[in-house]
Amino acid sequence: MIHFKGSNVIHTGDLFFSGLFPFIDLNSGGSVQGYLEAVQTVYAHAADDGKVIPGHGPLSTKEDLAVYITMLKETSTLIEKRLSSGLSLDETKAAGLPDSWASWGSGFITAERWIETLYKSYGNGGSE
Repeated sequence: MIHFKGSNVIHTGDLFFSGLFPFIDLNSGGSVQGYLEAVQTVYAHAADDGKVIPGHGPLSTKEDLAVYITMLKETSTLIEKRLSSGLSLDETKAAGLPDSWASWGSGFITAERWIETLYKSYGNGGSE
């Protein structure tokens, strides 16, 4: 993140995909948990009247970051519950995500791929 304090602008690079599911490189040690913490750090630095330049998606605001954090938390909780109930990755994908997040899969990370990322991140490899 680069914070231009005098301008109330934050550039997030690939840490923020505005209105889209993110790419998290689990194979290189990334995790949804760590990603969420990093996005929350950006949120803490963002000014209420500032602008946020995402790595992907339109110019955004602190409120857009709040919606993003909500998506990360809600989809994470949902997939964690499915993991806890013993659903396989295929069953979890088939169950999908709530309609409220349907448009978020329009980028290069589809809803199915985001579910897989969550499943593997919270399942420590997501063995089926």
